Amino acid sequence: MAAYSITYDLHKIKNYARLQEGIDALSGTIWVKPTLSQFIVKTTYTSSQIRDFLKSYVDHDDTIFVAKIDLNDWASYNVEQKLVDPLKTAFF
Repeated sequence: MAAYSITYDLHKIKNYARLQEGIDALSGTIWVKPTLSQFIVKTTYTSSQIRDFLKSYVDHDDTIFVAKIDLNDWASYNVEQKLVDPLKTAFF
């Protein structure tokens, strides 16, 4: 499994709960949300598959960006410790 950063902008209709439903379905409810518009998940899907899967959970004018990330090399500032700790151990 690989780690992916999923960032998003919800424009007119801001249905955050619906997007989180998609993230839950994609990741088996195992994710970290270090910033207001970012999830980090581990999955066997590719970036394109994640994007395509999540498109049904957002509106046509919303934005999704997915990137594979290396959890062995990252840094943060002012991220809550309860979120940093799982990232230090690759969180699952």
